[in-house]
Parts: sequence; structure tokens; C-alpha cells
Amino acid sequence: MNPFRFHVPTRIIFERGGVRSLGGLLAEENVNSAVVITDRGVFSAGCLKGVFASLDEHRIVHETYDGVEQNPTERNVLEALEIIGSGSYDSIIAVGGGSSLDTGKAVLALMKEDKPIRELYEGVLTGKAPMPLVALPTTAGTGSEVTWSAVITNEEVHVKETIRGEYMYPKIALVDPELTLTLPKHITASTGMDALTHAIEAYICSRAHALSDALAMEASLLIFGHLRNAVRDGSNMSARSAMSIASTLAGMAFSISGLGMVHGMAEPLGGKLNVPHGIANSVLLPYCLNFNRDAVKGKLSVLARLLYLDGHRSDEQSSQALVDSVKALARDVGIPAHLDEMKVTEEQLQALVSDAQVNSCMPANPKEITRKDIDAIYREVLRIE
Repeated sequence: MNPFRFHVPTRIIFERGGVRSLGGLLAEENVNSAVVITDRGVFSAGCLKGVFASLDEHRIVHETYDGVEQNPTERNVLEALEIIGSGSYDSIIAVGGGSSLDTGKAVLALMKEDKPIRELYEGVLTGKAPMPLVALPTTAGTGSEVTWSAVITNEEVHVKETIRGEYMYPKIALVDPELTLTLPKHITASTGMDALTHAIEAYICSRAHALSDALAMEASLLIFGHLRNAVRDGSNMSARSAMSIASTLAGMAFSISGLGMVHGMAEPLGGKLNVPHGIANSVLLPYCLNFNRDAVKGKLSVLARLLYLDGHRSDEQSSQALVDSVKALARDVGIPAHLDEMKVTEEQLQALVSDAQVNSCMPANPKEITRKDIDAIYREVLRIE
């Protein structure tokens, strides 16, 4: 059994309508002003109305940056930082999916370190946060509200880079499932499968341990039990609530264990081809599970039995049943089986393979993976002959 250390310093508040308590929570932290970091989709969907109302009620001055892209870039981080530097703001509120939350965390890092952003990649930053960061997820997918990392696209080489730091955990994660009610079906599906990818990779990775297993298994059970309903009927609060909890649990799981080849291969698709992260993970997950299955069929069979997929067959059969159920869930919520519309050239393919080989998620994969293996899976996913 692997040893572990558990430390998630974020204050987690899960509550329907919890956004209304935002201003009061900030007042408790002696906050007087804030920069809200978000994207235009969240802004236009009306998700910020409750945020602004609560801030105004407590007389907290606020400014908004809504330029975050689906795969956040260095430019997004610098633009948000410029707004913060233009006034005497004393907090950051990140509202949206993982892109907005990661942008907020990266801004914290730049404020603290006062270095060019590219000097912060791949290291582990220490110390205390320069100001409180409150994370309000509007998707049930990334779990970024409880992690210590931010994934940002290096625009010079089109590679997703990671900034990690002790102080990058949000001070408060305000998980309000009502904020997910406006999510379209396709985003509900892709972010939900993203959360399942986090849970399963955390569960089977080589660094998994007793605590990450517990979090990942509960997250998986919730997702299998509720994602279809959340996609079918976006107003179903029971399904939305379950998915919000599952996303947070899965985020906690992978933050203390690790990930694997799904993320290792998904991040180059986002960096090089701008494929949305949730879609990249969702499409890759069944292929990568098939590749890893022989190395982790015991654990997969345990999860299969928890899902009542099979109670009497061998580990070989039960683990296959689990992989088949992942494929069925993805199909049922509208996730494509391939990304063949990308029309990737051979040169682009080899660049994807090279980036995946050195991705920081790869070392925790439960099975050794070669360049040839990565190439073969990309070819199958992208339908390249």
C-alpha cells in the first residue's frame, strides 16, 4: 500500500444557492474589493448576477475580466493580472470552468513570484498567497476548486504547461450546483466525463493510495449514477448536485495521487489543436483504459462490482465490463468515439506524440507506455491511416 500525505487547505462549502453567501464570506476575510475572473460564456449565461448582487450587498468593490479562453493562455493570465495591478484590489474571485479557475491561480502565482510566467512552469512554489482566491465552479468537471495547480498554454510552442504551488489552493471553494443549471447538454456531458477521467485515473495510477481510492470510487459512483440524468434534464437539481459533489471529490483524489496517460495525451491535443480539455479526456478515456487494463484489472473489477456491473465473473471479465460501461456512458451522453474532424497531418501527429511523451502526468500511469503506443492510440482516436 502506497504511503501518502493529505493536505487540502481549501475551505469547501457545498450548498444550493451558496453564491448568495459570497459577499459575507469575503467580509469575514476583511476583503474590500475583488477582481472577478471569468469567460464570456459564463458572463452571457447570467451566472454572475448572483455574484455581483452578493458583492454589492456587502459593499465590496469589483471589476471583471471575462477574456478567459477554453484553453487558458499566458495572455489571459497577463491581462487579468494587469487589471489587478491597475487598482488596489485585495481578492480574486474565479467563476467558471477549470479555465477560469486555473487563470485565477496563475495570477496568484505571478503576483507572489514577480517573475516571467515561463519561469514558473513545472516547479513547486512555496509560501503564502498574496490575497484570498475564491473559486466558484460553474461546471461539474475539473475539480480545480480544490487543487494546487494551474494548466496554462505556452503560446510560443503551443504546449500546455503546469504551475504548482502550496498557496495556489483556493482559500474558499464555493460549490453551488445552481451555477451549473445553465450548462448546455454537450458541456454537461464533456465536463462530466472529464470528472470521471479524473476519478478513474486517480484510482488506477501508480501513486494511488487508500484515501485517493475512497474519494475516486465515490466520485465514480456518483457520475455513473447521475451524469445521464444531468445531460437529459439540465434542471434536475438532484443530478446537478451529485455531479457537483463528484467533480470536487475527483479533484481532491487526483490532487493527492496523480493522473496518467489520458491527461498526458489530452493536454497536447489542447495545446496544439485547441481541443477542449473535457472532450479530449472524454474521447481518450476508453482507449487508454483498454491499454492499461491488464495492469489494473484487479482494481477495475472492484469498481465494476461496486457499480453492480458484475459480481461473479473473473477479474478479466469484470474489468472488461467496467471499460465497456465507460464506453456506454460516453456514447449515451453524446461523446464522439473519434476526433477525425481534426484532419491532423503526420508532422502534427509526431509533435503530439513528442509532447505526450514528456507530459508530467505520464510517470504515474500504471503501465509503461512507449512512443509507439502513444502514436497508435492517437492514430486510432484521430483516424489517421
